[in-house]
Amino acid sequence: MTRRGIVLAGIVVLDVVHLIDRWPEEETLSFIDRTEMAAGGPPHNAGAGLLKLGAEFPVTLLATAGDDAYGEIMLASARGYGLDTSQVTVIPGAITSHTHVMSCQDTGRRTFFAQLGCNNLMTVEHLMPPENSTAKLYYLGSPGTARHLDETDGWRTLLTAARARGMKTCLELCPAPAATLARLVPPCLPLTDVFVVNDYESASITGLDVAPGGRLSWSAAEEACRKLLAMGVGELAGIHHPDGAVAVSRSGEVVKRPSVRVAQSEIAGSTGAGDAFYAGVLFGIHEDWPLARCLDLGNAAAATSLHSPTTSASIRPWAECLAYAKAKGLRSSSSPASAGEEGAPAKLG
Repeated sequence: MTRRGIVLAGIVVLDVVHLIDRWPEEETLSFIDRTEMAAGGPPHNAGAGLLKLGAEFPVTLLATAGDDAYGEIMLASARGYGLDTSQVTVIPGAITSHTHVMSCQDTGRRTFFAQLGCNNLMTVEHLMPPENSTAKLYYLGSPGTARHLDETDGWRTLLTAARARGMKTCLELCPAPAATLARLVPPCLPLTDVFVVNDYESASITGLDVAPGGRLSWSAAEEACRKLLAMGVGELAGIHHPDGAVAVSRSGEVVKRPSVRVAQSEIAGSTGAGDAFYAGVLFGIHEDWPLARCLDLGNAAAATSLHSPTTSASIRPWAECLAYAKAKGLRSSSSPASAGEEGAPAKLG
């Protein structure tokens, strides 16, 4: 049987993104330049990203929403990207999970204030992969953000079920407190085939700082990927950072790819850039691309996502993403060679 399609399950939220002039000290004022609302959360963002990239395979979303105004806005936003929301369960009387994202225009940094709402009520039954599904991948996120699943070993139950139904499993994280990630994630890794995280999440799990001083250490990132494989990740461990991405496969392949050079004047916000990266990698994995090309598309998708304050609106079709990256060039200052470490600067083909 030929498997096609990706099932994306887990927390979906309404992102309320405020572009602010600066981060204020306590009891002082900063100003909101504008506010944009869009559906978010790793499964939604990855799914929307896949469709924006031009996925011609089935993309299925499993999640929950409340029966409130935020829920209506969130589901309408998801449908606007072409996502099928028919398998999103609306929980009567529940508050739709939402996140106020404070995106500072002076630094580009973001701070998140999350109301977990209905995600705390989400159960295994809401996210169980369909028994008759012929999907190739099951993507799940995110431990530490859904109280019931966190407290009942729900994440491992879902990963186990997906594998039993013939799917490869992919796990995504959110920037939950480091201690929470360190407690909840390692037991999931032996049930996870593909695990791609950012530098903070990687450090929370492995204890290895891959970005000392804010710059990606390519050798430390490789070491962290190898440690994640040693902790049980089945096929591929990857780490992304604004400087680039590193991935190591179970077979021993190591790929290091610098990020795309994007002018600060082009950046409207970085909310969801990591999810856009993962969407690019998932697209390539689904299509059986070489690992280096998967990372190239991940970096290119993340770069185009920066053109919008919201998570997925500005992602382009996959060929246009790669063409954009080729036209802009890669960040030579972040390549392994220029960082004084092993490897030569990568080039987009």
